[in-house]
Amino acid sequence: MRALSVVVFASLALPATAQTSAQIRAVTLSTAGLALIEAEASLGADGLRLPIRRADINDFLKSLRLSDPAGGVPRLTFSGPGMVQDTFAALPFGPEALSDLHTLLAAMVGAPVRAVRHGNMLEGALMGTAALPCPPDMGEACAALTLRMADGTLRQIALDGATELGFLDEGDSAAIAQGLDALRMGARAQVVDVTLNSTQAGPRRVGLGWLQPAPLWKTAWRAEDGPEGVILTGWAVIENTTGQDWQDISLTLATGAVQALEVQLYERLEAARKLAAPQFEPAFAASQPMAREMAFEADMAIAPVGMEDTDSFSRFTLSQPVSLRAGEMISLPFLSEALEEARLTLYTGGSGSLHPMIAIEFENPLPLRLPAGVVTLYEQGRGHAGDAMIPEMAPGAREVIEFAQDTAMRISERTQDSVQVRAGRIVNGVLLIEESLERRTAYRIEGAPVQDRVLTLLHPLHSGWQVQTEGGVAGFAETRFSVAVPAGENVTHEVLETQLVTTEIALLPLEGEALAFWSGRVPDAGLRATLDALQALRHEEQRLSAELAQTQAQEAELVADQARLAGLVTQLGTDSAATATRRARIDAIDDEITDARAARATAQARLTEIRQEIEALIGGS
Repeated sequence: MRALSVVVFASLALPATAQTSAQIRAVTLSTAGLALIEAEASLGADGLRLPIRRADINDFLKSLRLSDPAGGVPRLTFSGPGMVQDTFAALPFGPEALSDLHTLLAAMVGAPVRAVRHGNMLEGALMGTAALPCPPDMGEACAALTLRMADGTLRQIALDGATELGFLDEGDSAAIAQGLDALRMGARAQVVDVTLNSTQAGPRRVGLGWLQPAPLWKTAWRAEDGPEGVILTGWAVIENTTGQDWQDISLTLATGAVQALEVQLYERLEAARKLAAPQFEPAFAASQPMAREMAFEADMAIAPVGMEDTDSFSRFTLSQPVSLRAGEMISLPFLSEALEEARLTLYTGGSGSLHPMIAIEFENPLPLRLPAGVVTLYEQGRGHAGDAMIPEMAPGAREVIEFAQDTAMRISERTQDSVQVRAGRIVNGVLLIEESLERRTAYRIEGAPVQDRVLTLLHPLHSGWQVQTEGGVAGFAETRFSVAVPAGENVTHEVLETQLVTTEIALLPLEGEALAFWSGRVPDAGLRATLDALQALRHEEQRLSAELAQTQAQEAELVADQARLAGLVTQLGTDSAATATRRARIDAIDDEITDARAARATAQARLTEIRQEIEALIGGS
């Protein structure tokens, strides 16, 4: 419609608006990604309105605490995530009707209305709109509103920018106002207006506390190395992402690894239900009111100025109030400590590095945790000496932080292993060899050209090995040595490690060469004699075994030859000279077989004796 601007008026009593008066007094930022907001507010007769960002509403609902001097039971009301849909589900029109007059009038057919145009007023039941031809000079379609009057007659009135239209039924007016209010609240998609009320009347100041997501606060450490040690200064880097300005608040920085759960208290969660069978009488579920015990109130603990430590976290409360607008960042020092003799020239064995590292050994001297962060080292005469990361440190914890290579020094290392048999014995046929393994690691250190150094050498610990070199300080994963390195000189520092190993060797299947190997290594003369005797018996055993095999083969050949000759004699059956020779040979073979069997029996008997002697020899200690 061209120039269609109809004024729709409705009679509706608007509710009183709650005041927005929450003032932030303290903020605690934790390394769990949360901010604890502590505020004061005026709670009046109309309640207290708290605009909460949509992204923060779940943490707000799970964590809100109230300190109410009147002891009233608090109540929070706010629009739900499906408020627009739920509101229009109970209205006679949809959301689109409030932005399109014709759609609204079509949905409200039958409603009593009053239409006024140029002093002409009509009151009746709405029957809808109809398109009419426009005057020639307009060139577009026009519309008319059709009403049924009280006497039953139908009247039309032009519907254009000069028409004022009102709904006479208070219910219809309230429905339109309710729909508009729902759309207004739905348009604030990024903010949820929470209204706090109490069962106790009367204006008063109340304390509030709640959690909301916040970026991790960060620490940037400065380590300044001077003649008297290292001065460690911690700078906190903070960002105000609460959405509200901070004006002279108490700011606390908390460390620790607390668990922070993300919950869904605001989102609509639908439970899956089985479809019930149809029945004549509907079933009603009895609703249970919230018990009074579920309402709560608590005094919000205010962190004291200074430092506080527990088993799992530490808190740093800045002594001066902080003012910071929403979205701004601030960086300020909050901690400073002097560390004596903290600078190190450090080399870790096995690293393969050509140069040692410039490092600082931090020991937390405070009875609270130091937060993790980047640390920048400054040296006198050099300026910036490097950056590194320092982890969160519990009270008394020590950390060695490396910053840069000390290229004025060079280090090489060489490792040599050796084995020495310390003892041996025979137990139940098993040779037990006790060996001492030695590992010598030589660190060759080339000193700086013009300045003496004290090198801190970290020799790594190896499982099962014991460091024998004196002067080292054993740690969890390494042994620490301090090596003086004069300027321009080369120094070699050797670290000796030993390990005792027991080797078990079954002697019964052991061959002569292996016996000779161990006989030449054991230090005990009696054990050597036993192994030599065992070796001799093994040699004789091998010789007899070879003889037995040879005798058995010869016997088999004789038996086969005798059988062949006997077969020829039987086949020829004559008394020829050849037959006589064969018969003589058959008789001679009988003697040879008898001798072979006798020799085999003798060798077998001796072999049995040898094996018994071996078992007797290795059966004891």
